[in-house]
Amino acid sequence: MLRRVVAVSRLVSKIAQKSLAGRGFLSLVFTQFFGVINDNLLKQVLTFSVAAAGIWKGALGDGGQGVVAMCLVLPFLLFSAVAGQLADKYSKQLVARRVKEAEFLIALTALAGFWWGNVWLCLLAMFLLGVQSAFFGPAKYGVIPELVRENQLGWGNGIVNMLTNVAAVLAIVVGGPLYEEFAGQKNTAAGPVDMGEPMAWLPGLLLLLVAGLGLAAVRFMPELPAKRPDLKFKWEFFAPYLRTLRQMRDGGTPILTVAVLRSSFFMLAYIIILILADYTVVLGLPEAEVSLKLFGTIGVSIAVGSILAGFVSRGGIQPRLVPIGAIGLTVCFFLLAAAPSSYMLIYPAEPWQSAGNNLPMLGEKGKVLVGQQRIASRVEDLRPDIKPEPGKGDLSGLLQQVADGKVDGLVMPAARLQEINLEKREGSMVRDVSGTGVPDGLAAHAIKARDRDVNRVMIYLFLVGTFAGLYVVPLQALIQKLAPDDARGRYIGTANAIDSVLEIGGIALFFVLRNAGMASQDIFYVGGVMGIMALGLFYWKIRRHLNDPEWR
Repeated sequence: MLRRVVAVSRLVSKIAQKSLAGRGFLSLVFTQFFGVINDNLLKQVLTFSVAAAGIWKGALGDGGQGVVAMCLVLPFLLFSAVAGQLADKYSKQLVARRVKEAEFLIALTALAGFWWGNVWLCLLAMFLLGVQSAFFGPAKYGVIPELVRENQLGWGNGIVNMLTNVAAVLAIVVGGPLYEEFAGQKNTAAGPVDMGEPMAWLPGLLLLLVAGLGLAAVRFMPELPAKRPDLKFKWEFFAPYLRTLRQMRDGGTPILTVAVLRSSFFMLAYIIILILADYTVVLGLPEAEVSLKLFGTIGVSIAVGSILAGFVSRGGIQPRLVPIGAIGLTVCFFLLAAAPSSYMLIYPAEPWQSAGNNLPMLGEKGKVLVGQQRIASRVEDLRPDIKPEPGKGDLSGLLQQVADGKVDGLVMPAARLQEINLEKREGSMVRDVSGTGVPDGLAAHAIKARDRDVNRVMIYLFLVGTFAGLYVVPLQALIQKLAPDDARGRYIGTANAIDSVLEIGGIALFFVLRNAGMASQDIFYVGGVMGIMALGLFYWKIRRHLNDPEWR
């Protein structure tokens, strides 16, 4: 009788632990929370440092923020197969604890890099953070079905996604001011503003503190049994992907298509992050405002979309949310591409002069051209002293008129200024306050975007994030549910590798398009086309499975 009571007591305890309020799930959530903060803190500070207006600008070439993103993404492709084997062979709780211990040591590497002002050491720390995240990935997502009941998978993934994005928002919002304290200066439309002695030690110290909190959180995760302790571990980096991909393809479910659709979310997310880093130029905002208003908005909205998807999915996974999210993303990308930007006044200057300290006094009689007639009214709102006239010809011809002294200046969208940087000619070169080149002795002065234009971009970004949450949460839950229990780690590891391939593709696409002359803002058009492709893939491969019993 006593044995039965003890057995029932253990069963009740196990059921109580396997819930959204259980110690295990809460430990996972907070472990993930602090890990995401560290990933995004380091990435944000490094991204601003190598972007168009950063203290390390030019160290990695134009679009250098793509290299930073690559350091975080590439490890998922290299190590997810090994990580998936570890998550199946050993307890996922043990794997989580070991990677959090490694994160503390990596934070020390980042501290040294910032302290010595060494961009390469900071990039090494970024790469190592990517490695530890790659090893954490299969354990992190594979352990959710072990910590919550099956009918709570949708809710559980919604909560994890929501808090993941709250963590990203906190890191991103802090990242801008943290960069300014680290650099000792603040970039504004009028030029760099000295903020006093640079605090080179601050980013690394904050990374150490957060790593310590993550290490404390993971210790509350209960011990869990290994799912395949007899699995023969192999140090293979790519061959396991091929085996698992074949299993995913031939397993009788469209889990491979689901994984590709989920990966498209991360591809688009990286493209957005890289685009928004250049909005210090596109909207004429300092880094702190870009972090708070733009990155912060999209991070909060993804959290909102994720918790909304979790709420709708509280009775089971809801794949019908995926096309709703894809349609919303596509529309919002096109709106962002067409949104107004800040403007640049281009005018003649001597080679030694900078745009910030030689702004010409252009009155009503000054002849100033605009490349597009629709800009004229907006320019008059921003700068009443300028009476623009429509210019005729292409951008190069209009610039030449300014260089020849035929007109006093040219007003153009700041987003198009990025194109000029790719048309450098021999002779003098003057750089504007954001570091973007203007050829042949021309200088550029930023005219900050109107508040209502900034607010419009924020609204579009909020909608992007909300639809993104609706899109990705059911896909993530489906991968966990459709994967075999004893191979879930390898399936998720392979899905993470697919994420990495598409993320690398997105980063490379951004880098190629920027260096081919496309303005950052115009890349949103490319994102819209990708949204249409994802929607088509869903209806082609997934729609017929929506009524399958295992999808409910």
